Amino acid sequence: MYTFTYGKAGEELKEQWRLSDREPVIATTAIFNHVGTGIILTHINENVFRIMDFPSFNLRAHPAAHVGGCSAVALDPRGRYLATGGNDSIVNLFDTQDWICERTITSCDHAINALSFSFDGEYIAIASGGAYIDICATESGVPLHRVPSLMAASTVAWHPSKHLIAYCGQTKAREGGPPPGSVVSLFGLVE
Repeated sequence: MYTFTYGKAGEELKEQWRLSDREPVIATTAIFNHVGTGIILTHINENVFRIMDFPSFNLRAHPAAHVGGCSAVALDPRGRYLATGGNDSIVNLFDTQDWICERTITSCDHAINALSFSFDGEYIAIASGGAYIDICATESGVPLHRVPSLMAASTVAWHPSKHLIAYCGQTKAREGGPPPGSVVSLFGLVE
């Protein structure tokens, strides 16, 4: 992750965006905390996630999360939990005060691609390498529903005020079948 600065350099008349002098931070996913004072980073080849102050990028903590690398991260809208997904097909829910893993969800059979909490924080949707989306209860980790899909979803997102998910991915070419294509799907209460 590279950072940019905006301003004048030397005797320039016009402000411009420039690459910062800071060392780049390696990550594959990044999210801000809800107040914007911290950033959480994961990398598919690292078994930890990093919590950094923003904008200083000082490392605050780096808890261990997965055996096979962290591939997804989501923050509960209530601010209680941080969810991480890994190549080990596990989702861990961390307490955001002490950064201790409070719950592990093991319902998936494939590496985790994306995570999303519902608007009320009650549910978590899990997109993985399988042709389904798992929906689990946040407080118990219990699998509630498996939504069948045409393909493995690369992303999943809850609607900001309804129990409705959107997810998308790409179908693969099959001999004698239709050509590959991108698919966007919805599941839930569309009122």
